[in-house]
Amino acid sequence: MKTLIASTLISAALAAPLAAQDDPAPTPGMMQQVMLSEELIALGMERNDPVLMLAALRLRASLDDTTFAPGAEFTDKDTLVEAARAAAAGQEGLLTMIEDAATEKSRLYCYPSWGRTICY
Repeated sequence: MKTLIASTLISAALAAPLAAQDDPAPTPGMMQQVMLSEELIALGMERNDPVLMLAALRLRASLDDTTFAPGAEFTDKDTLVEAARAAAAGQEGLLTMIEDAATEKSRLYCYPSWGRTICY
């Protein structure tokens, strides 16, 4: 009986910090999206390819900061935008697309409709 009580108390003590966390944990899909964008950034910077950096920027735009924001160890948005602009110098079409992607927010929009929530 003492073993059961002790193991229950230890389990509760270990689970308490997990329940107390304020920040939601990223889903595996979110982390995969961040990692793919980091790979695109690295390849785009290595090749000086604005299209690869634009793709990474678009992937990051679909992550809403209220849901999950990549940490400091990942490339920040300002660095990415500046590198993409430098790589696309003189290409007005690409520069316009980069500006659009830089100002883009999450594509997820939810609204109530007939008793349910629809998101796109």
